[in-house]
Amino acid sequence: MTNEQCDEAMRQRHERFLDLAVLALLALVVAAFFWPLIFAGQWIPRGGGDLVSFLWPVYRFAARSLRAGVVPLWNPHLYSGAPFVADNQSSVFYPVNLLTFALFGEPSYAVMEGLAVFHIWLAGASMFALARGLGLRRPAALFGGIGFALSDLFVTHIGNLNLNATAAWLPLLLLLTHRALTRRRAGWAIGAGVVLATAALAGHGQMLLFLALTLALYLLYRLAVDWLGGREGGLYRLALFALIVVVGVGGAALTLLPAWEMAGHTGRGHLPYDEATRYSLPPQALIGLLAPGFYGRGPAGFWGPWERVEVGYAGVATLVLAALALVSRLTHHDKGFPICFFAILTPLAFILALGRYTPLYGLLYRYAPTFDQVRAPARLILLVDLGLAALAAYGLDWILRPRRSSETSEVWIGLGALLAGVLLLAVGLPQARAVPLERVQQATTSIVVAAALLGASGLLVWLAGRHRWAAWLLPLLLAVDLIGLGSTLEAEPNDPTLGFSHQDVVAFLRQDPNLFRIEAATGNWQPDAALAHGLYDVGGVYNPLELAPYQAYRWAVGERGAPLYNLLGIKYVLAGKGEPPGDERLVPVYTHNPQIDVYLNTAALPRAFLVYRSQVVGDHTAAWQATHAPEFDPAQVVILEQGKPLAADPGAGGQVSFVRYGLNEVELAVTTPVSAFLVLSDVYYPGWRATVDGAPAELLRADYAFRAVPLPPGAHVARIEFVSPPWRAGLAVSLVTWLGVAAWAIVPVRKRRA
Repeated sequence: MTNEQCDEAMRQRHERFLDLAVLALLALVVAAFFWPLIFAGQWIPRGGGDLVSFLWPVYRFAARSLRAGVVPLWNPHLYSGAPFVADNQSSVFYPVNLLTFALFGEPSYAVMEGLAVFHIWLAGASMFALARGLGLRRPAALFGGIGFALSDLFVTHIGNLNLNATAAWLPLLLLLTHRALTRRRAGWAIGAGVVLATAALAGHGQMLLFLALTLALYLLYRLAVDWLGGREGGLYRLALFALIVVVGVGGAALTLLPAWEMAGHTGRGHLPYDEATRYSLPPQALIGLLAPGFYGRGPAGFWGPWERVEVGYAGVATLVLAALALVSRLTHHDKGFPICFFAILTPLAFILALGRYTPLYGLLYRYAPTFDQVRAPARLILLVDLGLAALAAYGLDWILRPRRSSETSEVWIGLGALLAGVLLLAVGLPQARAVPLERVQQATTSIVVAAALLGASGLLVWLAGRHRWAAWLLPLLLAVDLIGLGSTLEAEPNDPTLGFSHQDVVAFLRQDPNLFRIEAATGNWQPDAALAHGLYDVGGVYNPLELAPYQAYRWAVGERGAPLYNLLGIKYVLAGKGEPPGDERLVPVYTHNPQIDVYLNTAALPRAFLVYRSQVVGDHTAAWQATHAPEFDPAQVVILEQGKPLAADPGAGGQVSFVRYGLNEVELAVTTPVSAFLVLSDVYYPGWRATVDGAPAELLRADYAFRAVPLPPGAHVARIEFVSPPWRAGLAVSLVTWLGVAAWAIVPVRKRRA
């Protein structure tokens, strides 16, 4: 190695060290944002949110299953059984989660909070990488990282871990896609595909959709630039983009294919336009870009006359520097930084975030795949904040560049920020005095703070244009702004995990050796606690991906103790203290807990039983009508949509016992004197297969939402297994994809060594 090569290697190591130092500084900023959690012993998010009620029990179940050597394709513990891997929110195979499960086993809630904090930092680090990869200086990249990581979407969804986890990869994905399309190298495209697959495995379909939208818009931008410049190579760019998609979809196919199948069985197969545009960003909320506290912020402080949504606040200095970036573009053209893309993306995404308030979102709803299956257009504010953070980073980098003294962009932007602050006071204070009396102080304070931040930002922009050291004060101002206005929004002193802590109730239920379900009729018991404790519940926390037939059945069973209710196998009802959940059919059997009483449902049917009469109907609608007929008794007759009618006399009757009840398989020993149907109150779903004494047998949809297996007379072993062809196909595709990526990564290394 020559001296020049040694010097270059040392320079590169020094550059990497400085980048790592800035990433460590970014980590300190994120830690400062979470000071109530780290230093004051508080909890996040406020009220627990999805993090405690949904994701924590899901991650515990996933970790417990994987460490036992079982892939949890099916979740028998909630909703009377439901697909687990196919529910992309489970994020079973997300690499960060797999590492967490390997290190910690079943994660504690502190680990879950740590994952939430980590992904906020990851979002900032990803944005830092994008800015540095586009040639911006470290102070500018740090500014962009802080602005993106602590922007409104991430703060609002601190408890929605998989949403933040998916969104956090967006800047890095965009950087690698940019390099693939500009440098025309397949290696960068494969890297972008790996990041896309990782984001998909993080488990939030809507955010993945927004990532795909961003990539599609960037491809169109790049093709337009080529066309306007008279350059060729569009087909090759399309091929590289296709490679990104193939690697991304292939790498995550083991969850995407089952999820695609599951979507058709949920209420999210297609949403009416009014439902799809629920949680749109209202125009009145635009004030939140400057003064997020005007209408209140966070679950405790919001008082606006609309459903609370993200408003996109990313700091006042971010807006000022983004404006400087746009002004600088008028006098200077930078080929390395796609400023025009971000200048187009930001307003376009903002208009789309308005949802029902503009006609543009309707085009996405009608013509873009899967946009008719998701709600909350306001979440497109993610792309707004991405654009603002990138433009602001460019604006700060513009200040740091050596230029002629005659250039006065900073002066005008600084003066403009000061005037904007004065104008905000003149217009905003009268508006603040017009809000409800109890909110006047809050609204007034937010206007004054925003004006002060505008003034401080303008002053620092002017100062940084004359003294390079002052550029570091802008990230500091941004950090103070975002930490001061956002750090306490989702923190609280109350332990949100107490609903999982009723160990005496769990111990009582576990004493029963039989297989049964529970129903929680009290808020003192977390809806998904059964998943954490290995019990079985007819319900669970609200899940938009709950299977539609079962959801319809469960909400139409009538009173507790009614025949349709008893079919669910609910043996115990958990009720509030001194609050009987039904009539004399429900008997209190455990009352020692200070918050929960346990009632025995004396009319409950077993989880599996024999029925000797069947009624075959023409379709699913007819099955609904038959099961809800007044004379229907599920203990005496089973409603089938296929199969043969049966009317047998059981005589002395038969016997059913569970030999094994696992996650993905059920085995029963059955004796029947005559032909019968074995009915299980487990939810019917494609992919379940039955065998009787080792031979394939029919598995029929029974009583609208459940399962039945026809049996001949005699003693039998019935086995029902969940095989899920989409999972198997997806697994094969993912294995091939990841093996291909590994081969691509290994071959160049061997060549270099050779």
